[in-house]
Amino acid sequence: MESLKDQVAVVTGASSGIGKAIALALAGQGAELYLAARRKEALEGAAKEAQALGSRAHSCSLDLTSDKNIYVLGERVQREAGRLNILVLCGGALAHDPHEKAPLTDWI
Repeated sequence: MESLKDQVAVVTGASSGIGKAIALALAGQGAELYLAARRKEALEGAAKEAQALGSRAHSCSLDLTSDKNIYVLGERVQREAGRLNILVLCGGALAHDPHEKAPLTDWI
């Protein structure tokens, strides 16, 4: 089944755990994926697994606790895919501020 064939998805925390499982499920549905995480080797492995399922999967190894890297990822998706249909935030990071005062990086 390819119900997400024309959809572009970004999945953070995609190198392992829940993020990787969601990425592979999206790949199985035909979505084009931009997979983001810090661990390059594990992330590239996840991208290869997604590609084996027929997805156009792109590995984006970067640290999303940096505002700059959030914009780098967004610009890459915009430049290469021209749109974003699905955003899955599974990257693990600890936040200590109240939610209303948290910077953008705490949400990514």
